[in-house]
Amino acid sequence: MARSTQTRRSNEERRQDSDQRIINAALELFATQGYLRTTLIQIGNTAGCTGTLVSNRFKSKEGLLRAVLAHIMRRFEDAPGKQDTKHAQELMTDFLELYLKDVADREDRIRALHVIIGEALGAIPEIQDEIISVYTTFRGRVAGLVRAGIETGDYKADTDPDQASIIIVGMLRGITMQYLADPKAIDLKAMTPAIQRNVLAGLINT
Repeated sequence: MARSTQTRRSNEERRQDSDQRIINAALELFATQGYLRTTLIQIGNTAGCTGTLVSNRFKSKEGLLRAVLAHIMRRFEDAPGKQDTKHAQELMTDFLELYLKDVADREDRIRALHVIIGEALGAIPEIQDEIISVYTTFRGRVAGLVRAGIETGDYKADTDPDQASIIIVGMLRGITMQYLADPKAIDLKAMTPAIQRNVLAGLINT
């Protein structure tokens, strides 16, 4: 009985490992050649498996895309949230620092996301719903941080959290696009304090 349980766990671990290799391969290929030009066979070859296995695991390329986008957004599930031990300003500055650090440290993942976004706006509108979901999740995360600050009195009471989230996400995405286009021209680590100050300047209740 114990051996059977151990075997099931081992099989599940192997499946998780191969799924992650497939997702990583898709990220690499989406970032370098785009979603539209990438095939399941190419993803399988890069991941060290077959295109058939990729198809069996994720059902379709769109299914794999959803897994890739979920993987990209999962980084922010553990991002700073409403915590009694931190003030709203700390939570926001921590969130901004995490995002900008991710852009610099995990450029392939962020580049893949922006390539997919570009394709969704043009050549493959059928994946627009997936991109809308990404933006909705991201804006919701930021709006939650803003609401927490309003509730504690740290942020201006008349701040609209949803509008603030659109502005903040727009700024972050714009900076990210510039960085991806010309990383040598933008030092994200050096710019982080200025970005944090600018965001908080529009929120803090003085």
